[in-house]
Amino acid sequence: MLVGAVKIGFKKGLICCWTLIKIIVPVYVLIIVIKHTPIMGFIIGVFSPVMRIFYLPGQAAVPWITSFFLDEYGAIAAIKAVGLSGKDITIIAIMIILAHSLFIEAAIIKKLGLSIIFFTSYRFIAAVIMGIIFGLVGGVV
Repeated sequence: MLVGAVKIGFKKGLICCWTLIKIIVPVYVLIIVIKHTPIMGFIIGVFSPVMRIFYLPGQAAVPWITSFFLDEYGAIAAIKAVGLSGKDITIIAIMIILAHSLFIEAAIIKKLGLSIIFFTSYRFIAAVIMGIIFGLVGGVV
């Protein structure tokens, strides 16, 4: 019985790992490639003023934007690829956990018959507010 449970758990663990690898590795490679092109400079230039609201560098916009389209795991790959400090990772992670997979989950909300505008606005605004609060607190250290 124990051996059977271990076999099942091992198989499910491998399937889960493979699923995560299929998300994380391509996102990581793509962000690394973008990092070494003028595209990253453009992204940093455009988003630096916005990210300053959260006391974050411009490149922190990459994982946050990534999280809108993908899940948290894609955003984690983007965080690793852009190389943020511990304080920056904490702030952006809080924002990501509140506003991730917005487009994917909006489709689910629509099928449930709920307000997509309320749903996405609520999560986005909560992420912005918490980003500002934790940015302020993080700046105290």
